[in-house]
Amino acid sequence: MRTTVKATNIEHTNAIDAYLTKRLFELEQILEPKEQSELARIELGKSTKHHQKGRLFFAEITFHVKKKNFCATAKGTDLYEAIDRMQAMIVREVKRHHEAMRTKRKSGVREMKRRITRG
Repeated sequence: MRTTVKATNIEHTNAIDAYLTKRLFELEQILEPKEQSELARIELGKSTKHHQKGRLFFAEITFHVKKKNFCATAKGTDLYEAIDRMQAMIVREVKRHHEAMRTKRKSGVREMKRRITRG
């Protein structure tokens, strides 16, 4: 999966890229080969230059897979914490989508089986 990274109010470094690649590896593993997105848009940054404490940093990811858009936004006290939270949120969302699709398939198969046995 190709990624485009936009840095807002921070300097984009190789260390950030390496950490982001490492954290997104789990996402690539849970996506099925036919579900691989062409492009994932990631925005990392500091929400304000004025404040000094609190959850200043944010990480956001958006990508499209088979008629479904996935998006996750997370805030953290440092950039790496925000990336970790974003990764956990997007993995949870993709797994929830997979579970919903599996349930939908199973209910369709059950209905077909009922029709065949009764009819």
